[in-house]
Amino acid sequence: MELAEPVIRVEGLKWKYEGSRDWVLKGVDLEIHQGEFVGIVGPNDSGKTTLAMSLNGLVPNNYPGAMQGRVVVDGMDTREHSVAEIA
Repeated sequence: MELAEPVIRVEGLKWKYEGSRDWVLKGVDLEIHQGEFVGIVGPNDSGKTTLAMSLNGLVPNNYPGAMQGRVVVDGMDTREHSVAEIA
């Protein structure tokens, strides 16, 4: 059985906030398909909130910083669409 296209696809995502030397996210790859449940777990300051904000387009649209890689939500690249469009 062939899987459908993922609803969310993260490819090589790296992110650091403006003024920071260190990357908060470093090479994240992730696919989420319709009907899947996903938990984001980890210690404090491991990038969970930043990853969640990247999935809805808040990062990079509402926070200044540097992004590499890409996040595609329902066929929309978060760098090319507003948070409202992605919602």
